[in-house]
Amino acid sequence: MSEFKKAINTKCLEIVAERLDIIDDNLKNLQHSKQSETKSSAGDKYETGRAMIQNQEELYRRQRHQTQIILDQLLKIDPDKKCKRVEDGALVTLPSGHYYISAGMGKLTVNEKDVFALSLASPLGMALKHRHAGDTFTFNEKEHNILQIV
Repeated sequence: MSEFKKAINTKCLEIVAERLDIIDDNLKNLQHSKQSETKSSAGDKYETGRAMIQNQEELYRRQRHQTQIILDQLLKIDPDKKCKRVEDGALVTLPSGHYYISAGMGKLTVNEKDVFALSLASPLGMALKHRHAGDTFTFNEKEHNILQIV
């Protein structure tokens, strides 16, 4: 399972790196558009185009900031660490599946297995926090048992 955990961590880092590359490319394209935008005789059209570019640029900057936060969370995790309780970097196995406690990235497929990458701040993450293998907890009015933590 520890090799599986390392593969999950690597997949998360790859996804975040791809997202950052896409956002950076979009920002570069917007910069190019902003620079090539020429003032036409219809000044309102020019100003509207500039405003739209500015809004899109701000959106990409916010996305980049949020993606950088996720990357920072992932980089703090030591995938080789053996976790005895639910904490950042733990791979938790429940009857419903595998959960990698890291950053809220949702469902991933790694080595043909589905895994959910979630943060401790998520509702399920908070319900799992500091629990150990064999513990039972209630989430969404249902009892769940922690089968394994790596």
